[in-house]
Amino acid sequence: MKRNLREEISKGMEGFSRTQQRLANFLVDNWAEIPLLSIESIAQKSNVSMASITRLTRKLSCKGFYDFKNQVRNEHIRRIVNPVERFLALQTDLSGKKPLIQAARQDVKNINHLLSAVSEETFQRLVEWIEGAKRVFTFGVGISAIFSNLIAYTFSQIQKETHSLDEGHMPVEEKILAIGRDELVIFSSFFPYSKSTVEFARLAHRRALRIVVFTDNEFAPLAPFASLILKIPRENILFTTSISALSVLLNAIATEIALKKKEALARELKAQDRQLRMFYS
Repeated sequence: MKRNLREEISKGMEGFSRTQQRLANFLVDNWAEIPLLSIESIAQKSNVSMASITRLTRKLSCKGFYDFKNQVRNEHIRRIVNPVERFLALQTDLSGKKPLIQAARQDVKNINHLLSAVSEETFQRLVEWIEGAKRVFTFGVGISAIFSNLIAYTFSQIQKETHSLDEGHMPVEEKILAIGRDELVIFSSFFPYSKSTVEFARLAHRRALRIVVFTDNEFAPLAPFASLILKIPRENILFTTSISALSVLLNAIATEIALKKKEALARELKAQDRQLRMFYS
């Protein structure tokens, strides 16, 4: 049976010393941030000593703070419900037009969660990196491969040179080795996470490339290699992945960049239109 450390801490609060209770309250209130915090940071923020943190984690049958931190991280990852299990547990009446209504409502929820999760600072930084990159490269496996191609297509519409790393005959590893520091790599990785995507991200990280990760969990395996992480809600009433939130994000990025170079982009589009008219005339 999997442990629920947060619940164990809450239930065991009465048996803790005052210092441990203060620390326990801090941990429970900041549970999502624990995997991102150092023991020094937690000690400072909770106003307890690092020794007190170690003692409490051992009281919880952990080997120490880092074991406790890893267990919390694993709990976060386990919360990503297997989509097939969620589908099998579905009991909603989906007769008639109801599937359309349910799917639309879920996509609206995904978009609202995206708006809450992505700060203005993060969005602007992402736009600046894409706009300023000499070229953009994307990669993903499975459903993430579709996301990768969608990213490349969307950005190509605003004249941003974008390539999917799996296109052509050259191995992905060789392409990553050829990417310059003035270019950008966007990895898409959603549960279940592809081992090959993790390895390619690790290689890109070793080369000190700028890496953006689109994923469904801030503690996903690619997180340690990311320069910027965007959590993309992708919940669906089916066992498939919804692309609504990602589509909205990509459309917003493309719109922002297009408006910044409105006149130049308009000239390029008009030139393309003239060429098409000549071709079909």
